[in-house]
Amino acid sequence: MKTVAKITAAAVCAAAFALPLAAPAIAGEKSADIVVRSAAAMEQWQAETTKDINRALAREPLAQKVHPNNSIVEVAFTMGEDGRADNVVVLKGNGNWAARRAAKYAVQRLDSLDQVPVSNPDNARFLAQIVFADDKQTHRQLTAQLRKSNAYRFANANNGENVILLGG
Repeated sequence: MKTVAKITAAAVCAAAFALPLAAPAIAGEKSADIVVRSAAAMEQWQAETTKDINRALAREPLAQKVHPNNSIVEVAFTMGEDGRADNVVVLKGNGNWAARRAAKYAVQRLDSLDQVPVSNPDNARFLAQIVFADDKQTHRQLTAQLRKSNAYRFANANNGENVILLGG
């Protein structure tokens, strides 16, 4: 499959699951909980952020020479003072180095994280799960695998951990 088509398929799920995580509040301290201010605003922010990641994936120079494999790549990051992605780390996944590099490149280009419609964005931690797939069937299989993994993750989340699921 051509690189553009592969990147387009990957872009369909790019940031489909960007998860801000908050550390639990300690008794007596100001709450670190992250509360969504508006579901509609969150959906709009997610759509805009997904478009930003999709554009960055399409522009990633290496992806035009070396093809990412069929994979899920998870990239964790926080929001820097300037609203850009900061502390960007590829966590896990079965992506080859081209997929991992493309995912990290795309996340590093995010510059509007400070617009996330939550009560305490400074404490937000994000997790972008990016799916790279050669075709629609592979994409469906990988996203089903991702949903199953996320269901398990959310069911076993620590009580003090607040998770906001963006996309899906």
